[in-house]
Amino acid sequence: MKHLLSLVTLVALLFSSCSREMTQAELFDLTKSGSVLILNKFYYRLQLPNNKVLYFSGVDAEGNLANVTDNEAEISKHCSVMSGTGFFVDEKGLIMTNRHVAQPYIEEEQIKTGYRNLLRSIAMYYGIIKQKLSDEYNRLENMKPGCYYMGSDFALYDDTEKLNQIAQQQAELREAYSEVENLIRQISALDDPRQLRISSVCELGIAYNDTHVTGEKDFLQKNPCVIIRVSDKPDVDLALIQLKNKQTPQNAYVFAIPSESAPLEMGQQLYMLGYNAGPQLATTKAGIQVQMTGGKVTQLSDGQRILYDIATVQGSSGSPVIDTEGNLVGVNFAKLNGSDNFNFGIPIERVREFMKR
Repeated sequence: MKHLLSLVTLVALLFSSCSREMTQAELFDLTKSGSVLILNKFYYRLQLPNNKVLYFSGVDAEGNLANVTDNEAEISKHCSVMSGTGFFVDEKGLIMTNRHVAQPYIEEEQIKTGYRNLLRSIAMYYGIIKQKLSDEYNRLENMKPGCYYMGSDFALYDDTEKLNQIAQQQAELREAYSEVENLIRQISALDDPRQLRISSVCELGIAYNDTHVTGEKDFLQKNPCVIIRVSDKPDVDLALIQLKNKQTPQNAYVFAIPSESAPLEMGQQLYMLGYNAGPQLATTKAGIQVQMTGGKVTQLSDGQRILYDIATVQGSSGSPVIDTEGNLVGVNFAKLNGSDNFNFGIPIERVREFMKR
């Protein structure tokens, strides 16, 4: 009899410990506080072969640099802004998202496509600098006649101090002009995009579900974040950012990274918590509101990506993808061009590997 009771107790414990399927409403209520809207204000830093640095806000379809300057204070007035989604993965303010959300980058193929135009943009920029140096040199040259005057004795005198100042300034201009000319020659000789080192300079912040925001400051100043780590694998678009105060809000849901998980099945129901279209769609009279969209697995995972028919638009990158029991099964990262209903997620196996590093 004791053995029978023990068996019944064991079975009861097993059933009580198993996860149960939840409705979409239940899943939403459980997890909505763990998904955050990320704002990234950024520009690009371009290091040339001679270690000179230029800054720009982006690249157009033809490969032309936008707002190019060598003044970092100037480019900070012309930053690009993008949004994405992230979700808490621990109690210390650690947030998972996509690498391209946390640290925007320019695809190598994009650079190759407009490489010559990109180089021409740089050369044009320095061509303008060269012309300004030439104009300033000529302006100083035109000042020289004013440094000579005739004295009361009808002898010709000069303002030696002023002439020396002009000569010194012109020498500096000639040196700068020569340096720019040499740089233009170097740029013209470049034949490999990898000789240009491009990185993004980012300022990150987040907003929580059910909170009110009125502008960038509500993200960047109220809840500033820093980049902790980005994946170095090209096909694993993941990153970790962290609140600067290193504190996950007490009421925020934390998504667990399971140590093991069953393979997804064809047609399995999945849900995604994200901020499609960023603040534009998320902003309501009730404050920022996360969206939960659903769909099914339409292609089995190959170990690198999951395909599902959850509808998404820009802004959903980095969203957590969960099953009907609330288990994290992937991270949304891309969609098929020309479609909003064929989207890709990074499978949980790759997420686990990234977290262990």
